[in-house]
Amino acid sequence: MMKLEIQTEMNMINKMKIAHIAGILVSAYLLVSCGQQEAEKFDLELSKLQWNRPGKQWTEAELRLLATGETLYRRNCSVCHARDGQGDIQLGAPALYKSPTVTGPGSALIQLILEGKKGTVMPAFADALSDQQVAEIATYVRNAWGNDVLDIVMREEVKQLR
Repeated sequence: MMKLEIQTEMNMINKMKIAHIAGILVSAYLLVSCGQQEAEKFDLELSKLQWNRPGKQWTEAELRLLATGETLYRRNCSVCHARDGQGDIQLGAPALYKSPTVTGPGSALIQLILEGKKGTVMPAFADALSDQQVAEIATYVRNAWGNDVLDIVMREEVKQLR
């Protein structure tokens, strides 16, 4: 019985290592291949159609922040949480759609991004991302895929929690 438990634990650790390495490789690829190109492709009218909701008309600056957040999400998070935020059950990466951590107080999501979650595939990004980048990712995730929190996470909020 003990041997089976150890083997199961080793399999989980190996899956986490593989996912982490895959995330690093995909992030590096996207950093090189996407770079400024995605930022330069910003289309204000398309962004308005994508993001504006009844009761919330995003400003151009907010729409640009959401677009940057989406790019950063794809580079850093989508390997585990999927491009559509549905996660990967086998990997142990939960869905972000309607997640209480995502849609609840912004501070919980910021802390998770900064510190990661021990015992899971969620790494800490405190050393890899600036306060602004964390704010952009958090803003995107809180408003993508129907999460519709309709707020902006500010760089200052991240700085206070770092």
